[in-house]
Amino acid sequence: MVHEVGSFEAKTRLAELLRLAERGDEVVVLRRGHRVAVILGAARYDELAKPPGDWRASLTKYCEERRASGRGLSREAIDALMREAKAERR
Repeated sequence: MVHEVGSFEAKTRLAELLRLAERGDEVVVLRRGHRVAVILGAARYDELAKPPGDWRASLTKYCEERRASGRGLSREAIDALMREAKAERR
């Protein structure tokens, strides 16, 4: 769940907001109605901060799992997925 609080309120309720973040909630701190900070729990931060994995290894694993379940991907399907991903980055 996302909670929004003003900066003064964040200062006065910091202990409570830290407990919320530790539990998995996100706390957005606002100053004059604009987002200036987000308080996240350590687990969520670690998840977001970890470097991206090797996409080739992920794709290989995905294809192997599909093949093992009898729903293998053709070369054309893989190429189409790659084109989609490339188009989304633009």
